[in-house]
Amino acid sequence: MANSEYEYVKREFELDSLLPPSNWIVVRIDGCHFHRFSKIHTFEKPNDERALRLMNACATSMLEKFPDIVFAYGVSDEYSFVFREETEFYQRRESKILSLCVSYFTSVYVMKWKDFFPNKELKEPPYFDGRVVCYPNLKTIRDYLAWRQVDCHINNQYNTCFWSLVKSGKTEKEAQQALKGTFSKDKNELLSQQFQINYDDEPAIFRKGSCVYRDKVETMVKTDRCGNPIKRTRLVITNANVDIIGPEFWENHPYILREEKCRYENVMKFDINHRLPPCNWTVVRIDICKFEQFSLIHSFDKPNDEAALRLMNASASLMMESFPDIVFGYGFSNEYSFVFQDKTELYQRQESLILSSCTSRFTLFYMMKWKDFFPNKDLVEPPHFEAELLCYPKQKILCDYLSSRQAECHTTNQYSTCFWMLVKSGKSENEAREILKGTLSKDKNELLFQQFHLNYNNEPAVFRKGSCTYRQKVEESADAEGRENTTRERWDVIVAHADMGTEFWRKHPYILRKLDLLG
Repeated sequence: MANSEYEYVKREFELDSLLPPSNWIVVRIDGCHFHRFSKIHTFEKPNDERALRLMNACATSMLEKFPDIVFAYGVSDEYSFVFREETEFYQRRESKILSLCVSYFTSVYVMKWKDFFPNKELKEPPYFDGRVVCYPNLKTIRDYLAWRQVDCHINNQYNTCFWSLVKSGKTEKEAQQALKGTFSKDKNELLSQQFQINYDDEPAIFRKGSCVYRDKVETMVKTDRCGNPIKRTRLVITNANVDIIGPEFWENHPYILREEKCRYENVMKFDINHRLPPCNWTVVRIDICKFEQFSLIHSFDKPNDEAALRLMNASASLMMESFPDIVFGYGFSNEYSFVFQDKTELYQRQESLILSSCTSRFTLFYMMKWKDFFPNKDLVEPPHFEAELLCYPKQKILCDYLSSRQAECHTTNQYSTCFWMLVKSGKSENEAREILKGTLSKDKNELLFQQFHLNYNNEPAVFRKGSCTYRQKVEESADAEGRENTTRERWDVIVAHADMGTEFWRKHPYILRKLDLLG
């Protein structure tokens, strides 16, 4: 897009939301509609230990992947990840941190599902939303973690009573009524007297949740000349179900967070929802993280792998089916932009929920569709995506944004086509870069034609123009009594490879109208 007339859309609208410095960053990830998900997959009530261990395995992978996460705490279908206060992860860009974390967590959850549920297929895609909250000092971060563990105790004690009552023959409404207005001691008494359950004897993973952190462990690395062991201390990722409300855990692990007197009231004031400005077109742009490495590991064809592009398009089509407020999608290479209608009220326009939910679902669709396009290739490592959210107040600027992405598609693909043709002809990658340095579009076209007898304009449109995903009205025959040749209309999601100039929008004026006009 360098020096193009559309460059202003990046300069003026793509503004990074940076998290404040010297704050502890917490990314809290929650399962979306997990009540339904757990019911479909017949999770045990009130707790399914395998499901909890799967969440813990995902959290462990997060700490392995992201060294700046110093502590994680999880309960039920949520996990909080604490980044060290001085982290410069993605330059503290909120959208990058949030989308990358929720995408990687989703990806690992799907990949590890069979490790914990070997006899259960995923019947419905799991996906997660998340939010980023900043806490300014050790006291508030400790209070935040204490608050989550208190919440774990309250919810688990209630659920243990509730499901014990239901399993004893009461209806769910009767169980709710029986527990209405009860205190903690009342619930303990109910469990003890009616079901001979001592709540304190319940597994700690249910009562206290799970902590994942790096613990100091002494290991023998070698022996000296006299045969005496020489030990070294190293950090090992550990999963524990312990009390983090009181000071004992933190006193025993001062290297995680320093000790400070804890109170956990009023931490909710830090949990601020950022809402998008009204009447703006919202664009969520999703990119595969470290795509060069991912494509190399999975042996993608160069300069373009058509199966990989079709996989991206299939994932985009599912996104439009999943989110009716998405009116248009445009993608090329390893990125896709999704345009939400300007009046959308999805998640009450809360930025973090829109961003994380879109990233998680796209990740999920990409993984679930992988085998449709690569039947003979296994996923070697979990794909994960980063995303950012952009707002445009006018249709003209939105169309210019989409044109800028298509201009970028042309520039990038033309360069890549030349580059890989040179490499395949015997040039080294450095030599190919040197040859292309400073060349213009016409120079590249001439190089392709003269050296490789390749007319760039005859290359597949999916490579040169990218892919547009949108709904198109189609007619289908409908049987009606006493009538012949009866038809009805429906809207199908299609993928096209077209120029997004004025003519395209003139032929498809309904795309950027309100969805209720399309019905």
